[in-house]
Amino acid sequence: MRVAIVNSSPNVYNLAVHRIANYHIQRGDTVNIVEGYGLLLPDIWNADKCYFSCIFTWDLPNLVNPVRLLLKRGIEVEIGGPAATAMSQYIVEQTGITPYTGLDPRFEYVDGKFKTAFTSRGCPRNCSFCIVTRLEGKKLIEYDDFPIPTGDNPWICDNNILMTSWPHQEMVVEKVKHLRNLDFNSGFDDRVWIKDPEKYWNLYHQLHLTCWRFAYDSPEQRQVIKDMAEFMHSKGVSYRSILVYCIIGIPGDTFEAARERLQYLIDIGVSPYPQRFRPLNLLEHQYTPPGWEPRQLELLFGYFGVAFIWRSCSFKDYLRSKH
Repeated sequence: MRVAIVNSSPNVYNLAVHRIANYHIQRGDTVNIVEGYGLLLPDIWNADKCYFSCIFTWDLPNLVNPVRLLLKRGIEVEIGGPAATAMSQYIVEQTGITPYTGLDPRFEYVDGKFKTAFTSRGCPRNCSFCIVTRLEGKKLIEYDDFPIPTGDNPWICDNNILMTSWPHQEMVVEKVKHLRNLDFNSGFDDRVWIKDPEKYWNLYHQLHLTCWRFAYDSPEQRQVIKDMAEFMHSKGVSYRSILVYCIIGIPGDTFEAARERLQYLIDIGVSPYPQRFRPLNLLEHQYTPPGWEPRQLELLFGYFGVAFIWRSCSFKDYLRSKH
């Protein structure tokens, strides 16, 4: 069988695409991976089956017409990915196809050489702005046998590894401690870490990490993230290596409140990593929160998202330079 797999969120590494490819290669099928929508390529146009994997909801509108054309040609089509879970009804209305939502057991356990890996799925936090619980569930599932990520900058993508069992975490560290430039990209839950910081430090500092990632997304974390910063400093970790995600623009947030949170992170000696809130049903890439102006988002990202700028001038001076 000739299989085409389309990464419908191009320019982003899509683990599902490569898992699907390996699944079919292991069954003797001819597989072609396409980034974007190269529908004129024979690899797609002459396929027997075509998968569309979409990560971001704002990429869904670009998926609709290609799917319709392939269906008219009689090609079997499947649609999946986080965006399909977030907006399954939209896909049904636009294409007539019911997408696969959640984790697909056909591909979740496929082995291979991938740049990213999950050693667990799920997160009990259920944050309002996050799709993880809809995609993976609240209950944590631990994988004892997971493909070791490969490449110059391998990623572990668990959404909350610190809430898995301690034996699982020890097993993960033992399996990946030989890797260089490893990135625990979703970060460590500082609310869990700070309860027993020495224990977690002794385990995870065995790894060659590109940086230490944490998050400051809710008011309850204000003191926690400060305690975390002080602990990491006591271990000799500089602000350059402590990146703290900080979501801005969630419902009820204001420009001034977001600015204060980001400045607070600088003041306690870590590097802020601003993240733009987008609704889980957004069909356009650009989004401005109610009560905000687009320029305000640009100012926050332009200053707090660029380390050499916030290290060299105050936010007031930055604002003056923009007028």
